[in-house]
Amino acid sequence: MAVRQQRDSATRQRVIDAAIACISEEGFYRASTNAIAERAGLSWGVIQYHFGSRELLMLAVLEEGTRRLVEDLSMADIAGETLPSRIQSYGDILMRYYADPQYLAFLQVLLNLRHDPRTSARTLETMTKITATVEAQLDRLTKRLFEDVAVRRQALRGLVFHVLRGLALSEAMLGALPFDTPHQSKNLPEQRRLAAEALALLLEHESAT
Repeated sequence: MAVRQQRDSATRQRVIDAAIACISEEGFYRASTNAIAERAGLSWGVIQYHFGSRELLMLAVLEEGTRRLVEDLSMADIAGETLPSRIQSYGDILMRYYADPQYLAFLQVLLNLRHDPRTSARTLETMTKITATVEAQLDRLTKRLFEDVAVRRQALRGLVFHVLRGLALSEAMLGALPFDTPHQSKNLPEQRRLAAEALALLLEHESAT
């Protein structure tokens, strides 16, 4: 029984990875059941046995994306003795996940499942359950980030996450373009440093008032 469970788990992961690759390369709608089955080296019947339908496979892809985020966050820790250095460290953590081109595949799945009447309710239920786990890890990291600054306004505390995630997403989108953007890509490290310094100034000002 244990061997069969391991084999089934490996097959499911193989299919999920194939689906992510298809979505990343071809888009959500072009990632057909046949394309996913061909990439996984399996028949659609085998995939259907494990997932039931394409919609439920896509829900498993969404869950995989969140699992990776939770795993990344749970193993991460913020380094640095100054606020700018800690913000940069936090940015590096978010960059590993959100700047990965595969995140755009997870985002496509979320947007499409959320607006599909066949899956919207289950997608919302799944994301609600997952959000608590993600937020617990983000809270742990933000406590370290703000350990020596008294920032009471929640809007400012959340601003750090949204700015840094925005920069990471910008990098992911630039990487997904079908042409090179060297003049933009080469500025990203400097832009991350400048963003960290600007955020630190804003937070320190808030802390001093």
